[in-house]
Amino acid sequence: MIIKIKKDIVSKVLFIREGKVLILKRAQVPSLRSPWTWDLPGGHVEPGETPEEGAYREVMEEINITPDAVSKIHEESNAGKHTHFYVCESWEGDVVLSHEHKSYKWATPQEMEEYKLRIGKMYYEVIMRAMKT
Repeated sequence: MIIKIKKDIVSKVLFIREGKVLILKRAQVPSLRSPWTWDLPGGHVEPGETPEEGAYREVMEEINITPDAVSKIHEESNAGKHTHFYVCESWEGDVVLSHEHKSYKWATPQEMEEYKLRIGKMYYEVIMRAMKT
């Protein structure tokens, strides 16, 4: 028997403003897709989309922000997902949460330590690397 494992492609965007990163608190936790209570804006890339196109679409759907530009900073495979990470420092609009999230926070690198176990090791490490540049 051959078992195929579906590999999801995910895009996440680190919005950075005044030395802080935007993190989102999930509305339902734990979910079937993730045990983490906090997240980064973004989500699954749909068929026919590039990871960058998926990042723009997901960000608009989740937080109603239009990035001026995103820059890819990392990608990593983990637990059946291949995640593309982008950074954005300029955008249009204000954060307006969709039903997927119930709150948000602009967190400093120091504050991220208290979210480490609630956002997941991979996301935490990417955030910390991005915040050092």
